[in-house]
Amino acid sequence: MISRERFIDLLAMSRFANLPTVWSNGFLGALVGWQSWGRKTESICPLCLTAIGLALSCLYLGGCFLNDAHDLEFDEKKRPDRPIPSGRWQRKTIFTLAFYLMGFGFLLCLLVSGISALFSVGIILCILAYTKWHKRTAKSFIFMAGARALIYPMAAFSFLPWNEFSAVTPLEIQVFIILTLGLGGYILGISLTAKSESSPTPPSPREQATPVACLCAPALIISGPLLLSQSAKTAIPLLIFFTVLIISVRSVRANHNVGLFVSRTLAAIPLVDLLLVVPLAPHPALWFACPLLALMALGLQRIAPAT
Repeated sequence: MISRERFIDLLAMSRFANLPTVWSNGFLGALVGWQSWGRKTESICPLCLTAIGLALSCLYLGGCFLNDAHDLEFDEKKRPDRPIPSGRWQRKTIFTLAFYLMGFGFLLCLLVSGISALFSVGIILCILAYTKWHKRTAKSFIFMAGARALIYPMAAFSFLPWNEFSAVTPLEIQVFIILTLGLGGYILGISLTAKSESSPTPPSPREQATPVACLCAPALIISGPLLLSQSAKTAIPLLIFFTVLIISVRSVRANHNVGLFVSRTLAAIPLVDLLLVVPLAPHPALWFACPLLALMALGLQRIAPAT
């Protein structure tokens, strides 16, 4: 049997606490797809959506396992207490788990549709690129953001057969570009804030302002245009987003707890999705999905860390 310590190690290496944020991205992608194309096709089924959610979970968990296994040499020098360098888990075992999970995720997507499988390949390539480069260059966040951003079209286009997918216009793709820029800016803001606040020297005003501007990117890119064209309900998720963001930024600067800041802002990713879920959702009951997923992510962090 696996001891409790080794089981918690496994959960920590998989970053399972972040799974609700992945489900939130998939939920918004499916909502975009339903509003844009879903009503025109009979190919939508709850079973397919469940398979996509499971596939995304497998891809995410597998990617995190792969990342930890790949970083053994770095962790041996900098973090020898981690599960693999400490010997509590074998590197080969974690590599095996990673490839099985990602392979199963791909097969699930293939069962749903060729389009889903195509986007899953893109996610896997981003995972592999991030795993290889994230210790070498700060620009590797592009691959991490790319893996996240591809969740949206993967879930959305699963509604379409190939002939309709090939007929999608550039105008219909704009929403995914907006989501990519918004979420990418937010992820960059998390990375830059953690870097500036953990620096041995106090960050300059510019070093403090730039990360905050990036964290605010979703509000500007996603909510900005909507505020000009929609009712006041667009302001509701914006208020929630800024409230959580302000509390998180003030907390990290007051307590200098960078790890807690990163964990909280990662858990708040569903609130980025909420900015578009509220305007798009056909029923107000769906508004609660993203906040509940954010709270679930925070709750799971009590079991195992998110980073």
